[in-house]
Order: sequence, then structure tokens, then C-alpha cells
Amino acid sequence: MITEERLREILSDDSKNPYKTKGIDHDVLALNLLRNKIPYDVCKSIIGGAGHDEIYLCDVDEVLPYINEEDALILADCNLFIDEDNDCLSMYV
Repeated sequence: MITEERLREILSDDSKNPYKTKGIDHDVLALNLLRNKIPYDVCKSIIGGAGHDEIYLCDVDEVLPYINEEDALILADCNLFIDEDNDCLSMYV
């Protein structure tokens, strides 16, 4: 389990080095990681919605109990961030 403060720190713009791992589909990697970590009965849909250039994922509260710091670093590499308006994980596409 990771704290919300630590997750926010890892996913902040200042600490990211996105896409350091080349040659993979970062969007699919992030979605698979979240789907494999978060039980289906807790979060039935990893993707909560989409905008013009942004995909809104599950709420931060749903993620915290199931990921660790290593998972958060992978999500940061996939360029995920916390959407402050909706308090959910999000990514640009």
C-alpha cells in the first residue's frame, strides 16, 4: 500500500521522467497494471470516462490500497497523473 501523498509526489510533474522504457504501449501497460492490482468488485471499470485528449481512470482512493511504490513508478513512467478536479488517475492520449 502507498500513501496518497507519496503517490502524488511520484506522479507530480516535477518528479516524472515519462516513457523512460521504450518500445512498449504505455497506455495498455498502465491499464493492465491497474486491472491486475485492483479487485474487480472494488473497481469494475478502470476507465471512468474520456475527454477530447484525456482518459479518466479510477479514483485515487480505489488505487491506494492495492499498489505499492514500484507500481506507482511504473504508472509515472506511463505518464499518468492525478486529475485534481476529479481526484482520479488520468492520462493524455
